[in-house]
Amino acid sequence: MSLLEVVAKKRSTSPRVALLFAAGLLTSMSLGACDCGGAPDGVVDQCQSELALPPSVATDILFVIDNSGSMREEQQKVVDELHTFVETLVSSPIRNDFQIGVVTTGVSQNFAGCGENQPPQCIQYPEESGLLQRGKTLGGQVIDPSDVTVLSSSTPDVLALAQRLVGQGIGGAGQEMGLEAARRAITEPLSSSGNAGFLRPGARLLVVILSDEDDCSDARGCEDPASRLFIQGACGNTCQDDSECGGAAGSYCLYERPTDPSRGRRCTVNACESAEGRARLEPVETYVQLLQNLDDGTGTGRRREVFLAVIGAVDASASPARCRSEVTEAYGVAVRYKAAVDQMGQNGLIESICNESYAASLAKIAALVNAPQTVDLARAPPDPRLLFFEIVRGTAEPLRCRQGEGFEYEPPVGGAPARVTFKDSCRLQPGDQLSLKVVCAG
Repeated sequence: MSLLEVVAKKRSTSPRVALLFAAGLLTSMSLGACDCGGAPDGVVDQCQSELALPPSVATDILFVIDNSGSMREEQQKVVDELHTFVETLVSSPIRNDFQIGVVTTGVSQNFAGCGENQPPQCIQYPEESGLLQRGKTLGGQVIDPSDVTVLSSSTPDVLALAQRLVGQGIGGAGQEMGLEAARRAITEPLSSSGNAGFLRPGARLLVVILSDEDDCSDARGCEDPASRLFIQGACGNTCQDDSECGGAAGSYCLYERPTDPSRGRRCTVNACESAEGRARLEPVETYVQLLQNLDDGTGTGRRREVFLAVIGAVDASASPARCRSEVTEAYGVAVRYKAAVDQMGQNGLIESICNESYAASLAKIAALVNAPQTVDLARAPPDPRLLFFEIVRGTAEPLRCRQGEGFEYEPPVGGAPARVTFKDSCRLQPGDQLSLKVVCAG
C-alpha cells in the first residue's frame, strides 16, 4: 500500500492538519513604477517578481526509544497511533520529504553491586549506543536483518515499516540515556559510518524521545570507574515490586544483579533521580547547544534547523516521583528532559507519557515540522529591510512581520539561496496564509 493510500484510508477517521500557503511577491509603492536595478546576479532587480516556494522541505526524524523493561505499553501506543504522525507530516501542500530512523536509549549501565562478593558492574551496549536500529521482538531480537534502518517518505509501505522500527522490545538498558544516544547518532563517528545518509545536507532535524524515566546521560560510559555514577545504590530489603520499598522518591524494586535475575530483587535508589546524581551527569546545556548549533552539512557554515520533542514522565500530580494513569505508570519525573525542551524554546515540545492515547501528542510533534519555519527565497532582495511578510491567521487582522521583528534574514552564501526564519508571533502555524511584499521607494 502506498503512502498516499495509507493517508487516504486513515483520513476518514483522523483529523487532517493542513498548512495552506498563498504566496506571491507583491509590490507596495507610493510613486508609480519602481526600478531597483543595479543589483548583482541572483538579487531581485525589479520590484515585481514571483516568490517560488521550495517544491519540498527535507526533514530527518530521529526517534529515540526507551527499550527498558517497563516500556511495553508505551511502545505499543506509538505503534498504534503512528499513522496520525505520518498524516500530519504529509498534510502540508509543501511536500514533506522526510526520513525516519530509530535508536534506543541504551548506551551503558552502571551498578554499584550488592554485598562484599558483588563488585561494581558496568554493562555496555555496543550494538545500540546511538546506532540506527532495525525493528525488534519484545525480547529484543531483530525481526528481519534485511530491513533498512532509514525509511523515506517514498519507501513502499513506509507506515508499516516505521511501526516495526519503533518497536524496540524491552530487553534494553535500565539506565536511559536519551540525550546521549541522540548525540551519538548525529555526530562522528556514527554520522559518517553506521548512520551515514541519515542526516542530509540542508535538512531539518526532529528528535523525538520516548521514555518513562528521566534522562540519565553519563557520556563517560564505562570509562573512569572512580567517577562513574552508579544508578543502583546501596542494597536494601528484598522485594517483589515497588510498593514494598516505602514509596521513597527514586526507590524501586530492582534486580540485585541484572545479569543474574535468579538473585532476586532488592529496594534500591536510582541515583539519576537525586539532585546529587543529576549533578554528576553530562549537563543538559551541552546537548541543547549541540542541537542548536548543529551544522546543516551544506558547506556554507549555516546551522541546521533542529527540533526536540519528548513524550515523558511530566505529569506528577499523583506523586512527586511518578506520574500515573489508569493504564500505565511512568518512573521518575523528567526533570532533565523538561529542561532540555525549555531551552529549545519554540523548537521544543514535551507531552505526558501517561496519556491514554498518544494520537494528539504525535500530531502535535509532527506539527512542529509541518509548517516550515525557514523558507528559501528564489531571489534575494536588494535590501532585506524592504521585505515584509503578511500572515493571515483565521479571521484576525493580518500579522506584519519585518526583519528583526518576526523573522531573521540570511543573505545568499556559498551558492546557497537567501532565506528567512520566522520567529516569535510570526512563526508559521497550520492553516496560515503567507504573502511576501517588497516596499520600494520611488
